[in-house]
Amino acid sequence: MATGSNPPIDPKTVAMEVQKGKSLEEVQRIFGIKMKSQVQDLYVRGLRQLGEIPQFGLPKTKVKSSAKVTDTGYRRSIGQSGSITLTRSLLLENLGFKEGDVFQILRQGDDLILRKVD
Repeated sequence: MATGSNPPIDPKTVAMEVQKGKSLEEVQRIFGIKMKSQVQDLYVRGLRQLGEIPQFGLPKTKVKSSAKVTDTGYRRSIGQSGSITLTRSLLLENLGFKEGDVFQILRQGDDLILRKVD
């Protein structure tokens, strides 16, 4: 630890102070915390450690073994109206979808993903 640095703050202690009725500003002042979001994070972590909030994991996503990226060679740009046009021939003939298919639009980084919804 660097000289003059503070020891880590115990989340349980922060949670107990809030449960006693202390405001976020008071807790910030007591523990020398600069941002309210840090107090809120410590409070939630403390509640979990105290058993007030049940532990949970993120839901596992289904991994499709056959899912692979296919470059169709087609390029599209955003038009003046702010739309991207995917032609009927591209969707039906080249990519193998059928009329009436419904898609969910997702963003992953710079990528847009059209995920078929059953």
